[in-house]
Amino acid sequence: MIKIKYLPSLIIILLSSCVPPSKPMPALPPPTQDILPIGETQSISGVPTIEPTLETLQLAIYPPEIRTGDPVLDPIIDALLNHDFSTLKELTSYTRIGCTYVDGMGGPPKCQEGEAESTILEVVPFLGPEGHHTRKADYVTWEGPDVLGLLAAYQTSAGTYRDPSFPAGEFAILFLLSGGPETITLQVTDGKIIRYDYNFGGQTAEDLDQKAEVIILPLVFNPTPTIMPWNDFSAPTDQFSFIYPQSLHLQTADKENSWHLGSRIRVEVLPYDQSWITCFYKSLGDCPFVELDQNIEINGQESRRIEGYIGAVGGYTPQEFLTYIFNLNDQALVMTVYALPFGTQVNDPIQIWPLEGMELELFERIVQTVILN
Repeated sequence: MIKIKYLPSLIIILLSSCVPPSKPMPALPPPTQDILPIGETQSISGVPTIEPTLETLQLAIYPPEIRTGDPVLDPIIDALLNHDFSTLKELTSYTRIGCTYVDGMGGPPKCQEGEAESTILEVVPFLGPEGHHTRKADYVTWEGPDVLGLLAAYQTSAGTYRDPSFPAGEFAILFLLSGGPETITLQVTDGKIIRYDYNFGGQTAEDLDQKAEVIILPLVFNPTPTIMPWNDFSAPTDQFSFIYPQSLHLQTADKENSWHLGSRIRVEVLPYDQSWITCFYKSLGDCPFVELDQNIEINGQESRRIEGYIGAVGGYTPQEFLTYIFNLNDQALVMTVYALPFGTQVNDPIQIWPLEGMELELFERIVQTVILN
């Protein structure tokens, strides 16, 4: 169960942007269970509960060549597994719905200043951690979800959440997000994505049993999984290096010497006068709230480990973070993991989303491999 905490009356503002040896991650011994032939359906009632962790859900990933055999679903699977987000957006159907100025969670999308009540918008609904709608203009520039692999596909039942503002698909495709155990479900109707569901805390076979009318690809735990290897990363300046799971997509972020690793981890080289750093070294105001600040040694190198949370003032999403800072002479290597994926929108400016589970553990493993040159 996710534990939620709330901001005090003083809201904190964030001024800046938001071990293994080098070998495959160890996997937990999986339960024995046969995989049905592709296309064969089954009811999965009675499947033993498996705790959804990064290791156990890695065991449930289908080999990358496996598809459903359904010409409606397979192009969407191809696009997502290949990180072909331009095709993914072409395979999206927008919901046309009137906006509202009514406050509160859920319901229709919120009107922007100057828009009349009930102005018709083209949006894509998202569920989790709170429901929101992404406008077409924002959706087409979205980088898309970073997934590790395919977990399941099914025809939805009455147990799948649906609402006029958040329509459910006729079919659903479940993927494991990089750095799990969170998963994402793509709701599909007539071969088009109509909704994205972020499932925090992973998924179990019982979860699918409640949502599925017919199982197309069951959520099973493969007794002979392919365990993902770890990749090497060396900074262009040769100042540092680390290793990371191949399952995490590494891409350049929004500025020089800044990278996104998966959907929640940011790695950057910053000068000490940059606001994120000065918050911690000069105790300036308008900074994140720090709950724990300690000096620790990693591979014989000094580092600073900072836990805290950011608030909602300035449009930021309230959430916990964990930052490691390594000294690079006149600069600093800063590695941060956030509770929510980049770009997540929430409606409640008081609720602080917690950083916990396997995403945190995976980040700690990566940090333990940092070597300063």
